[in-house]
Amino acid sequence: MILALIAVNVIVSLLGFHALREEGGRRAGSFLFIPNQVARGENGRGMLLAHFAHAGFGHLLLNMLALYSFGVPVLAALGPLKFLIVYAVAGLGSDLVVFALHQDDPGYRCLGASGSVFGIVMAAVVLDPTTSISLIFVPIPIPGPVFMLGYGIIAVYLIRKGRRGGVSHEGHLGGALVGLALTGLLAPRGLKPLIEWLAQWR
Repeated sequence: MILALIAVNVIVSLLGFHALREEGGRRAGSFLFIPNQVARGENGRGMLLAHFAHAGFGHLLLNMLALYSFGVPVLAALGPLKFLIVYAVAGLGSDLVVFALHQDDPGYRCLGASGSVFGIVMAAVVLDPTTSISLIFVPIPIPGPVFMLGYGIIAVYLIRKGRRGGVSHEGHLGGALVGLALTGLLAPRGLKPLIEWLAQWR
């Protein structure tokens, strides 16, 4: 299932790369989620394909590496159906947060599987709070719960300040929150592993 999702992301991204770089950008909207257009009943195809399209090879590679790395243990713990539910609904939650915050902004647009991927990363952390997350610019692994909490705080701050830097923090945050909630509902032990991990630091 993970390899199938990666294949879909790669295929749609490859199709989108040319459209996104096309002079005049006439077809770019088919691969971008544009909340303002969705509010007017438009951009349906873009809202769907944006979940799989990426801005470039680096963006695609980063998301697919994260999906594979964190998706394998989540798939093993939840099974294919529940895994797919977390992946898909996290993407929907990502869209809902972005739409709620930017439906009146005609210049806002985003793309990428990051909302779904953040949902899967959060699921991995809930299932096994000892999971660590490594970043290129940080020399030591960061405990998963610490990373997700820290990122959530930073994301809220950046959203409130209106600082994007080419990143949809709104989408990431929405996907992560849905991943947290759904995994709590679908996992055999719910949120207990995460609660127990946090309790030991009291």
